[in-house]
Amino acid sequence: MNISKLMLVATLSTFALGACNKQETPAATQRDVAAAEVKGEESVANAQRDAAKVAQDANKEVANANADVALEKAKADYKVSVAKCESQSGSARDACKSAAQATLDAAQARVDAIKPK
Repeated sequence: MNISKLMLVATLSTFALGACNKQETPAATQRDVAAAEVKGEESVANAQRDAAKVAQDANKEVANANADVALEKAKADYKVSVAKCESQSGSARDACKSAAQATLDAAQARVDAIKPK
């Protein structure tokens, strides 16, 4: 009994493997090619969309970093200006420090305006 089942399986396997070598019809080949092209175009479009998002994120990070550099430069300039103000006295020193603070505030406003959210 087991031998007959084994023979049946062997015979069916031979027929199944024989079907694998059967040539596909031109219409079936054309359908397969069209489906592969559509799937390929979708994959490329998805990859392009992902690349654009990565580039956009990178540009935003660069803009933020540049804004941070500009603000740090303004803060450093402010400290130098305030140090120079110390050579003055009275209202001249107060005016000098106010001018330095106004310059820093303006720089902060410029950075806030250009820094991407």
